[in-house]
Amino acid sequence: MDKELSKNDLWERIDTIVEHWLGQRRALLAKYGDLANIKSFSAENSLHGASVQEFCQSMIDYLSLVHFEVFEQLSKDSVFDDSVSQKQSSELFDAIQQSTDKMLDFNDKYLAIDDLEALAKDLSSLGEEMAQRFELEDQVIALLDHSRVDSEQTTPPVTTS
Repeated sequence: MDKELSKNDLWERIDTIVEHWLGQRRALLAKYGDLANIKSFSAENSLHGASVQEFCQSMIDYLSLVHFEVFEQLSKDSVFDDSVSQKQSSELFDAIQQSTDKMLDFNDKYLAIDDLEALAKDLSSLGEEMAQRFELEDQVIALLDHSRVDSEQTTPPVTTS
């Protein structure tokens, strides 16, 4: 019975982590949308520079959350307990890491806001990268759901006296 309760606690904790993760994703997308709606960028416009910096900080916070809280917790909790799920999650984490590297490159480029002329084009490329990344992250979430179903099916029924 304690094992069952701890398994329930684990999945409740994972649900909370995923809800927070998706909430942060929505916030990042909102900031991206605000930035993408600016038609032409000017380094002289301090609001543009501040918007870029705010977006970049939000993006770094999101990347940190995903890698250092979400994925670390999922690895620690060993929720992907069969070899197929472990392989799939590893491949997804690797692909997401490649995306992280590209997003960090964007951040590094616009950390010092000297030249905003290429920003509209770079934002478009970043938007495509984010869309691909979110698809990969959604696959991780689907894999979590699959692992939960497998976990529930392999749990023997609890008998009470």
